[in-house]
Amino acid sequence: MGNYGSLFGWLIMAGLTLTLLNYPVKVIYRKWVKSLNDSSVLKKAYIKVQQVIVKYHRFYGLFATIMLITHLVIQVQYRWVSRTGLLAASLLILNVLLGVYGHYYKKKKRSAWFYVHRTVAVLALAAIILHLITQ
Repeated sequence: MGNYGSLFGWLIMAGLTLTLLNYPVKVIYRKWVKSLNDSSVLKKAYIKVQQVIVKYHRFYGLFATIMLITHLVIQVQYRWVSRTGLLAASLLILNVLLGVYGHYYKKKKRSAWFYVHRTVAVLALAAIILHLITQ
């Protein structure tokens, strides 16, 4: 059962990768794709991919959170808990809470929470990389 901890760790990364694609997909669209001809096959395909990434951003985050909880339970029961893992988990949970706050309470109005949400996402990614390196 202890080996499942690694599986769920990688599932966290899959969900987090899909979640984090939200920002670069929007930037790429604004900088390059938007200026393409409306009949462009590339633009049409990109918009379809972008719609999936943006529309389901919160669900990818929810998936990563569920995988995080599962990973943590398995690690506590069958292995050990690392400090770097707890740091990464704490940042991910904080970011989920910020996202929930922004979505349900701020109703998508950009203010400080939005920039903190993005900053915490980058810090969480750095903490995950540190966690992977030190394990």
